[in-house]
Amino acid sequence: MNLEARVTALEHKVDQPDHALHENNKILEATHGVVCLILNEQCEKFRKLEKELQDQKLQDQKLQDQKKENNKRFNTFEELLIQIVNNLAGK
Repeated sequence: MNLEARVTALEHKVDQPDHALHENNKILEATHGVVCLILNEQCEKFRKLEKELQDQKLQDQKLQDQKKENNKRFNTFEELLIQIVNNLAGK
């Protein structure tokens, strides 16, 4: 093997790790991009779920308020009916 062939073989051996490192960096960058996309999707889904939960809590609170108001009305109506019956019974 002549000197030029041996130098070429050595250059090829030196270039292989550089090429492998470059390819590895490409894979890492692509993986990083995919992970970022997945995390962003998960964050968006979490935000939507949080908003839906807050909306549900607000709706539940409105229903509770409405129930309390209806109970007050019912109690008032009941008191009025008792007064009417007592007045009618007294006559």
